[in-house]
Amino acid sequence: MPKQILIHGDSAEVLKNIKIQVDSCIVDPPYNTANKNTKILKGRKALSSDFGEWDYFTDEQYLEFTAKWIDSVHDLIKTSGNLVIFSKLEYISDIIRIYEKRGFKHHATIIWHKTNPSPQIRKTGFLSSCEAILWATKGFDDKKISYTFNFSNQRDMHNFIETPIAMGKVRTKHPTQKPKKVLEKLLQIFTNEGDVILDCFAGSGTLADVSIDMGRNSISIEKDPEYFEIMKNRVEACADTLLGSSEVVVLDESSKIRKYFNGNIQF
Repeated sequence: MPKQILIHGDSAEVLKNIKIQVDSCIVDPPYNTANKNTKILKGRKALSSDFGEWDYFTDEQYLEFTAKWIDSVHDLIKTSGNLVIFSKLEYISDIIRIYEKRGFKHHATIIWHKTNPSPQIRKTGFLSSCEAILWATKGFDDKKISYTFNFSNQRDMHNFIETPIAMGKVRTKHPTQKPKKVLEKLLQIFTNEGDVILDCFAGSGTLADVSIDMGRNSISIEKDPEYFEIMKNRVEACADTLLGSSEVVVLDESSKIRKYFNGNIQF
């Protein structure tokens, strides 16, 4: 039975206690895009770009933060593993440079096009309708190390994913929640049934939710207590709906985390 491990804590500290290796790390880290602007829309809910303190950095701080978490996950990813990172377009080259310096090999940049982005109120620029998804591997082709890449057919394997943002009943309070269709596509390509996937910025738990649907194991780490509670309720509800489909393990104290990962974990 697949296992979804939900951890409440700062990934910078939690990752030090994880003693197992994972098949893939698929992560949606802070983008450094937050600001104090709020868009007032007639007849609609106001749109705020003030996501929270977790998304405020200087450029130097952001690149240092990115280098630290990539360094932390490096040894946890198997030699044959994939690293998949959501990013805003402006940081693509910086993030690639950081993980290639650490020993990952960049393979592709996928564009996620949002069909229903926030409108441009002042009409002085383009709508922010695209985000990047960076794919790298730890094992290189020239070393004959195979990595998971499930090519389906020519029509479906463009480096372009187009979906609306999460809306309606599935939308949580997390401001940058990714839609399940995007994660389903990534898990289909970069993982296999029974794989263990690490998400060290789990947010509202979309990856764990999709992992239940697709028979994958996941380790999801979230620092914010409100978002962790959203993730916990969401993932437990999904597991209950698909009875017997997945075991949910909740670790919300440092002592529990250390004790759990020092034991003999079976996936």
